[in-house]
Amino acid sequence: DDYYDDEEYYEEEDYELQQEYQPKRETTATVVPPQQSLPQQTTSLAEKERSLVEMGFTKAQAKTALLECKGDVERATDLLVRTAHAMASFDNMKPPPSIVINEPTVANEVISSVAPPTAPEMSGPKNRRPKSKSPTPPLRKPDVGVGPLPKIPSEVMTKIQSQKSRLSMVVLGHVDAGKSTLMGMVLLKLGLVQKRTVQKYQKQAAEVGKASFHLAWVMDEDESERERGVTMDVATKFFSTPSHDFTLLDAPGHAAFVPNMITGAASAQVGILVVAATRGEFEAGFMLSKLGCVGGQTREHVVLARGLGVSQLIVAVNKLDVVDWSQERFDEIKGMLEPFLVENGFQQKRIQFVPTSGLTGINVKDKPSGDVKLSEWYKGPTLLEAIDSFAPAQRNVDKPLRIIVTDVHMDGKYVTCRCRVVQGVVQTGARLVVLPIGDEAVVSRIGVEGQDFAMAGDTVDMALGNIDLARVMIGCILSHTHLVLRPPVRKKMRAKILVMEHLQVPIIRGAQVLLHMHSIDVPAVVSNLIACMKRDGSIQKERPRVLTGGNSAMVEITLQEKVCLESYSDCRALGRFVLRRGGDSIAVGIIEQVL
Repeated sequence: DDYYDDEEYYEEEDYELQQEYQPKRETTATVVPPQQSLPQQTTSLAEKERSLVEMGFTKAQAKTALLECKGDVERATDLLVRTAHAMASFDNMKPPPSIVINEPTVANEVISSVAPPTAPEMSGPKNRRPKSKSPTPPLRKPDVGVGPLPKIPSEVMTKIQSQKSRLSMVVLGHVDAGKSTLMGMVLLKLGLVQKRTVQKYQKQAAEVGKASFHLAWVMDEDESERERGVTMDVATKFFSTPSHDFTLLDAPGHAAFVPNMITGAASAQVGILVVAATRGEFEAGFMLSKLGCVGGQTREHVVLARGLGVSQLIVAVNKLDVVDWSQERFDEIKGMLEPFLVENGFQQKRIQFVPTSGLTGINVKDKPSGDVKLSEWYKGPTLLEAIDSFAPAQRNVDKPLRIIVTDVHMDGKYVTCRCRVVQGVVQTGARLVVLPIGDEAVVSRIGVEGQDFAMAGDTVDMALGNIDLARVMIGCILSHTHLVLRPPVRKKMRAKILVMEHLQVPIIRGAQVLLHMHSIDVPAVVSNLIACMKRDGSIQKERPRVLTGGNSAMVEITLQEKVCLESYSDCRALGRFVLRRGGDSIAVGIIEQVL
C-alpha cells in the first residue's frame, strides 16, 4: 500500500494570488547535534523506514510504527519515542541510542526542529503549493506506571499466598475405557453428587438399555452424549482435596472428537490416563494396527498431552475387577506403558500406576478390604491419594496478563465469558483489551460469588461491560490495554515441531495443515522447512526436502489469519500448538519466534 503525507496533496491555485494575501515567512537554519539522525521528508515507505532505522530503532519497530501511523514519519517517531520511555521502565527493551530517556526534552527538540518543506517548482501556467500544516506537537512525558505491570495490592497478595494450590486435570484414554464412569465415582465418593441423583440416573439409563452408564451421566450431561453413550465435548467439574483445588476436564476418547480433547489437554497441567484392563480393550487402544498406524487413541492422547503441557500423569488401570484383580495383568500393562511414557517426555518420578474399578468404586477413595484380592498384592495409594500427591504447578502471577476465553454468552447487560487465566492477576474494574479484535472492555464481575480478583491457574466466569457480544469470541485473548503489555498479533512464526511417529504422508514445504492452539483452530501452511534437529537441539540437516515420522525439525508456519502468538519462553499457553491434517494429528510444536 502507498502511504501519503499531507504535504503530498496539492491544489490547483493561483500562485500570485497566494503571494498577495500570504505573509512572507522567514526561514531560520536549524542546528541538529551530529549524533541525532532526523527522519527526512520521504516519498516511499522504504525511505521512511530507513530514516527511522538511522535514529536507532530496529527495522521491525520502524515498519510497525509506520503502519500504525499510516506512513506519517513524525507521528511514527513520536509513537516510538513514547514506547521507548515506557519500555525503559519495563526493562524489556533497550531504548534506541538516539533517544535520551532521562531527558525527554532532547527528543522534543530533535523532532520539533524538522523544518517544514518548501513548495516545489512546478512547470505550467499554474504553480502548485502544498497545504499548510500545523507544527509538530511536543512529545508527552510517559504516564507514570504505563510501562510496568499494574501493581498488585498487598491485600490481594495476602489472599493469593493463603490459597491452596490450583490445578487443572484432564482425563485421557481410549473410547470406552471407563473415563466418565470413573470420574463420576470420584465425585460421588467426595460427596459432590447426591445418591438419589445417581439412583435417578440409574433408573433412566436402564430404561434406554444403558444401565451401566449411570455414573457416566454425572459427567455427560448432554442428551446426545447420553443417547450415544460417548463423550463428545469436554465436561468441566470442580472438586478439592486436602492439598489442591482441582478443575476436572473429562476429554472425549473417540477419534472423531480429538480436536475437543486437544482443547482440554491444552488447559491442563496434570492428567489421568484411564486404560481398560480387560483383554483386547487395552490392546485396541494402545497397540499398532496391521498397517503400522495407531489403532486407538491411547498413544495419540499421550503424545498430544505431553506436547500441550501435561507434565504429571496417573495411569488408572480400570476394570481390573473383570480380570479378578490379576497382578500379572496389571504388571503387563505397566510394562508396556511405562517405557512409552518416558520415551515421550514424562519423568518416571511423575508417573503413578493405580489399579481401580470405576463401577464398583474399589481403591477410589478407600483402600480395598481384606476380602478383595487386590489387597493381597497392592500396597500403594488410592486414586484420590495419588491425585492429592500431585506437585503444585507454578503460577506466573508476575507476568503480563493473559486470559483465554473458552465460552461466551450474554447475561443481562454484561457479556459473560468462561475464562482461563494463564498469566498475571486481574481485578474487578480493570480495563482489558480483547485480542485480536482490539476492542476494550471493563471487568464488572469475577466469579459467581463476586470475587475481587482472579490469578494464573484460575478458571472463572468473568462479566465484561462496555463491549458487544459479537466482539468477543471463543479463543480471544484478554490482556492489559497498554501496547507494551499485549501479546503480538501475527500470522507467521518459526517453530520447533515433533512429527508423530507413524505419519502416513510426509510433511513437505507448502503442506496445508490445521493448527490447533488452546481453544482455536486456524488453517495454516508449512511455508519453510529450515532444519532437522537432533534430540539435544543441534542441527542434523539443513533445508530438508521432507519430514517423516519421528523427525524433530525447525519450520516456518504461515497462518491464514492473524491470531495472538507468543514464544514458548514468554507464555507457554500461547506458545504450544498441534498440527492436524485429514483428521489425523501429524505434529506437536512450540513457538520459538514470532515473525
